[in-house]
This record gives sequence, C-alpha cells and structure tokens, in this order.
Amino acid sequence: MKPINYFVLFLSMSIFFSCSNDEIATQSTQSQSTTTTSLRTLPPPTPGELRGLYDAKFSNGTEFNLLFEYGNNVTFGGPTVNDMLSVSGMQTNYSYFGTLYEFIIFDGTNYFNFRFIYDSATTKLTGTYGTGTSSTNLGTFTAKKHITGNSGLSQLKGYWLGYYSTGSGAPTNDYVMVFEEGGKLSVAAHPTLHGSFPATGTYSIYGNTVIGSYTYFIGGTYSFKFDLTNGFPDVNGTWGYGSNNNNGGNFTLSSQNFY
Repeated sequence: MKPINYFVLFLSMSIFFSCSNDEIATQSTQSQSTTTTSLRTLPPPTPGELRGLYDAKFSNGTEFNLLFEYGNNVTFGGPTVNDMLSVSGMQTNYSYFGTLYEFIIFDGTNYFNFRFIYDSATTKLTGTYGTGTSSTNLGTFTAKKHITGNSGLSQLKGYWLGYYSTGSGAPTNDYVMVFEEGGKLSVAAHPTLHGSFPATGTYSIYGNTVIGSYTYFIGGTYSFKFDLTNGFPDVNGTWGYGSNNNNGGNFTLSSQNFY
C-alpha cells in the first residue's frame, strides 16, 4: 500500500490530539512561547537556508508539502500541512549528518523514514523513503522550496513569522501563518507551528488584499485582513474575534519563503 493512500484513509477516521486541560482557548490570553524565546532571536533567513515551505512529490507522482522550521522541526503535509496538522505524528524533528538529513513520521500504525540531501544553491532536496527499518523500500521523492512570486498566490504562499497584539498596543506575541494551495491556512500563537496548539482555516485573495479566518483545535475562531503590497515581504494587518477582522488587535508578518 502506498503511504499516501493510507494517510488519506487515516484522515477519514477519528483524529486524535491532546492539550492541557487548563489551556486557554482565547487568542488574547494564550501564552505558548514562554520557553522558546531563543528561537526568535536567531538571525533572519539567509539565501538557501532550509527553513520554509516546500512543494514535494513522491516517485509515484503523489504530491505533498514539507515545512521546515527553527529548532530542526519538520511537518509533513499530505497533500498540505493544513490537512495533517491534527495528526501528531506528522510533526517531528530532523537530524543531519554532514549533507544527509533524516526524519521519521508516524501515522498511528506505521513509521515512515525519510532521508535526503539538500542543495542550498537550488533549494532543492532529493531523497528516499520507506517503512519499518528501511528508508528506501517505498521509493524516492524530490522537493523544492517555494520562492515567493510577484503577486497573488505565488506571493502569499509559504511560511510567515511575526507578532500580534491585543488592542492597540505594539505586536509582541508570537504569530505563525502558513498559506498553502486551495485556500488552506495553518496558524499558531507560538514561535513555530511545530510544538504549538495550532489552528486551521481558510483565506481568500482579493486583488492585493488577503482575508481569512481560523479556528484553534482547542476552541476559538478569529479573522484577519492585510495588504500584500504594504511593505512586502513585511506586512501589517488586523485581526478580530469571530467573523470580525479588526476588533482584536494588530499584527506584523514577514515572509520566510521570500529569501
């Protein structure tokens, strides 16, 4: 059985995730970044850095996404990160030995091993994957970092980091957004999507304006709005409660796929 077919089947079943009983679902009071401040003090991305959202494809033609973040974090998306975010085994850590990178994901039944070599000059990676103790028995895969385009989806798509505020104050709370194909959106009030209590939602692009909404797995729905041309690759926007996109506070985001 091809692993991606199993992933689709698994998604149609009950999805399990855990969260602390005392976690507060309201965005205005969430505190999810008390132990990871150092991650946000790293230098900005450099050309060819691994961090970012990647378009990937198995040798059987099935497409998927990969998100690489600070702290050796990687999230598998089949076909998008948004689709698999509630499956805890799809977020893991990668290791590397010289030029060889490795990570393992778990779909609840099987472990899938990925190994690849990354070319920082082209932002492409090539590798193999397998089950059990093998990293080659299922085939090969390739991936390419999405490099931000000039407008529309090609400009918006990718991994964004920033801060949000509650009310009119300066944005100081960690904020992550990942924009993918099909209007799919993943969000976290955290330095990284990995290790957070995340949210999923949708977005639309109207000219240069991006609007969307998202709901945290632990509860709470929020909406937002920003202009892609406002200082890109750094943008400023507003967020709000429920379907209102401006009664909650402000935020800033910087594209990490731009570099």
